[in-house]
Amino acid sequence: RYNNIYITPGVSIFDKKFLEVSKLKIKRDLNLYHQHLKNEKVVAITGTNGKSTTTKLIGDILKRKFQNTFVGGNIGDALCNSIVNKSRFLYHVIELSSFQLETIKNFEPKISIILNLSKDHLDRYKNFNDYINAKKNILNSKNKNINLISIDDQYSKKIFNDNKIKNKISFSLNNNSADVYFSNGFIVDRFFYKHKIFKLNNISSDLSNYYNIQNILAAYIVCKYLKIPVKYFTESVKKFKGLPFRSSIIFNSKSKIIINNSKATNVSSALLTLDNKKNIYLILGGIAKKEDEFHNFNKYKDNIIKIYIYGKSRSLIKRQIGLPKISKVLTSLDNVVNNIWKDLSSFDCKATIIFAPACASFDQFENFEKRGKYFNKLILKKIKK
Repeated sequence: RYNNIYITPGVSIFDKKFLEVSKLKIKRDLNLYHQHLKNEKVVAITGTNGKSTTTKLIGDILKRKFQNTFVGGNIGDALCNSIVNKSRFLYHVIELSSFQLETIKNFEPKISIILNLSKDHLDRYKNFNDYINAKKNILNSKNKNINLISIDDQYSKKIFNDNKIKNKISFSLNNNSADVYFSNGFIVDRFFYKHKIFKLNNISSDLSNYYNIQNILAAYIVCKYLKIPVKYFTESVKKFKGLPFRSSIIFNSKSKIIINNSKATNVSSALLTLDNKKNIYLILGGIAKKEDEFHNFNKYKDNIIKIYIYGKSRSLIKRQIGLPKISKVLTSLDNVVNNIWKDLSSFDCKATIIFAPACASFDQFENFEKRGKYFNKLILKKIKK
């Protein structure tokens, strides 16, 4: 006999082993965490891309002001570690995946954040709407709490425009109708002020990619909403140390720059890595997610010298991209790196090598971290020769 079954996010709640179990009894770690919350102030972050970076950045800000801040969830410490830890945390900053959010009801964090939404995990959901509905479980309905929602993609914007969702702040990389948006190096704030511009100076190199502005805007709003002095925000943005394998520059010389974005497990995340880059040697591969749209890499074809495709889904990816003249299919990451080094020997300009697989890692690696570490190891061997 049992009251509930708590399932790790790595296992689908629709797995056939649970067919005879009432859906009301199937829970995630978030449910257990939620049951034990008392007076903690929770900042909860979700989205398709950028969750971990945003969680760490907001965590850095709050830790500068409040030492007793828990940062975890789908990143770092497990949610339930905040329960068993002897010290009581005043603030919680947590990253939540769609899997963790699937079974939660009436969650009500103090601040809920949806960064962006694009097609992902469709191997686990019947359709994209089911994925979006899981993400929406993060949202608040109580007047004392707030929802931060980006309006930079059509799916997030639709959520923001839903009149049933109250207590909300919109933010955007470029849409000047948002409550808080970015323009020509300034944060424009029309929510906490009538109209104030805030110069964004001294951004850490680990936040230098343009798409990270979305993460910075969310962190700024959290800082203002919690009435934390803005100096803690600016210091954190300036000194931010990125998480491993998220567009990390692992080598930079006169002849080549090498970027490891093993965390790019879907097409939309991988595409962001290509923005404002040229002379690209792109590495893709692994297990493609259902209905992923590899043809979108065509938009960058003028900046791509060659595409190397490896792993289980290599034939599918090559077919979807449809750039046979510059695509090379290989079986393993080892073969990819060997081929790149050979090809670079006849290239005279500075090359940009980007490892952004756009796929899950499970065909050849346990997770994206181990995939990223292995790529670094292969590159280090080549550089040392």
